[in-house]
Amino acid sequence: MNKIVRGNEFGPKLVVSNKTGSRGSAAGRSHCELADLYLSAGRRARGLDEGVDLLKDWLPGFERAIASTANDCAVMSEIGVYQMPMIFGEELKFDNSGIATRLLPAGIETLVAVEADVSRKEAPSLQIFDLEGRTVHKCHIASLSDQLAFDVLMYGTREKELANSLPGPFFSFLSETLKPAGQLPAQDFSQLGVSENLDACLLNQGKSRYERLKKMGRSEAWTIDRQVVPHVLRYFSELRQPLTVCVPSTTCMQLKSGRLDDVIRHGDLIELTAESNRTFFDPAAIGEFWIVRSRHSLSLECYSKSGTCVLVFVQDRPAESLFNQSWMEILKSLNPATRANRLKTGNRT
Repeated sequence: MNKIVRGNEFGPKLVVSNKTGSRGSAAGRSHCELADLYLSAGRRARGLDEGVDLLKDWLPGFERAIASTANDCAVMSEIGVYQMPMIFGEELKFDNSGIATRLLPAGIETLVAVEADVSRKEAPSLQIFDLEGRTVHKCHIASLSDQLAFDVLMYGTREKELANSLPGPFFSFLSETLKPAGQLPAQDFSQLGVSENLDACLLNQGKSRYERLKKMGRSEAWTIDRQVVPHVLRYFSELRQPLTVCVPSTTCMQLKSGRLDDVIRHGDLIELTAESNRTFFDPAAIGEFWIVRSRHSLSLECYSKSGTCVLVFVQDRPAESLFNQSWMEILKSLNPATRANRLKTGNRT
C-alpha cells in the first residue's frame, strides 16, 4: 500500500511506495536524499523543470558560489564563479579561472532550489539529483548579491513554466524515467581524445569503460600499486606540473585545471589543493588505479570496488608540449601492479 505524503504550497503530493527497492521507498536509496529533502520540516524546496537549460542560463551569472560534486570515494569543492557548463559530447572548453562542470542531461532526474538551513548554517542552494534520487552536485549561494536571483528561482514564476502546472519539488520524480542514453565509442580508447575518454568515465558511472579496460592489452591500459599514487601526485605538485583533476558522479563531472598547490594526508584521506579548489579522496576505498592510453597522452583513473569511476587525472595540454611529454614519461615509468599486490589490497585479478 502506498503512503500519500502531503505536499506544501510549492508542490504536489509525493507518492512514497512501501515496496522494497522501488523509487521513493523507505528502503530505496532515493528515499534517503530526494524524498527526505521534500519531507524535511521547516525547509522549503522547489523543483525546476528546465534542468540543463536553467543551469546554463543561471550558474555563470552567480557572483560567488560554492560548488561540490561527490561520489563514494571522492569529493571536489570549489569557491568561485561558474564557467559555462559543458554538455556530454561537447569538446572540452574550460580553464582554471572558475568552476568547471560537465553534465549528462539524460541522467538528471530533477533540479531543486533549496532554502537556507539556518540550524545547520547551510546557505541556499541549487541541487542536481540523478535518476535514483541521489544528490550529485550542489551549488551553494555565497554572495548576498546573488540572493535576489536565487529568490526568483525559489519563489518567482518562470516564463517556461506552464500556467496551469504546479512545478513542485519533485515534479519529475513522480514520472517514469529512462536510463542515461549513450554507449561507449566503438574505437579503442587509445584512438580517442580527452573529451571522449572523459565522457566514457561519466557514462554509466564508468562501469562499461572499466569492463573494457580489463580486456585491453597491457600496452594500452594497466593497473598500478595504490601506494604509489599519493607519491606521484606529490611529485607533480613539487614539479608544478599542470594537470586536470576530475571527480565524476552519475550525471555530473566537476573539473579543475592547473597546478596542485599541495598534497596533504589527513589520516586515511588525501587532500589535493589548487587555489580555491579542494579535492579529497580515500585511497583505501578505491579498488584499482589504472593508467590508460589516449590519442595523445595518458590518464590516471581510479575505480571503486564496485567498478565505478571515482577520480580521474588527465593532461589536456597540446600533445607536443613539454608538460604533456613529462606527464607521459612519469606515468609510463609506473610499473604495473603485481598479482601479489593486487590480492593484498583487495583488487580484482
